[in-house]
Amino acid sequence: MANEKELQLDAAEDEPKSNKKLLIIIIAAIVVVAIGVAAALLLLGSDDAEPEEVAEEVTEEMGDPELGPAIYIKLKPEFIINYQVGPRQRYLQVYMEAMTRDAGIAEALEMHSPMLRSAIISLLSQQSYEHLRSAEGRNDIRMKVKEELQTLLTQETGIEGGLEQILFTNYVMQ
Repeated sequence: MANEKELQLDAAEDEPKSNKKLLIIIIAAIVVVAIGVAAALLLLGSDDAEPEEVAEEVTEEMGDPELGPAIYIKLKPEFIINYQVGPRQRYLQVYMEAMTRDAGIAEALEMHSPMLRSAIISLLSQQSYEHLRSAEGRNDIRMKVKEELQTLLTQETGIEGGLEQILFTNYVMQ
């Protein structure tokens, strides 16, 4: 009997300790969550901008909402141009894509592909090999190709400024 009473007393002493531990754990968890919320609010800051102002900022970042998403047209196959540099034969291989947001321009790029390819080959052939090797030369020829294609597309479709960029997706010189 004495053993049973001792066991009951020991069990009674353990219960307050476990309750205290549980209480400490709960309080610690609440403190951690409160610190996390306070840090999040501090880092995010209070944004006093009106919803209309936020919508205008998002619209400006995304571009004109009336225009659709970017459309990429691969100008394939790749362009390979040969250059005679001194006694050596050199070549340029370029994979290009045109970027537009106008479906009419995208269709025109596909439809008039032979004419556009011919103009690009002619333009690339007229360039100096040494000039094309530099970053400035690559950017320069990219802009010239864009201007040439834009001129041709405007003549054929009547749409001005529909071609946004010419992108070189692969540019190899040997």
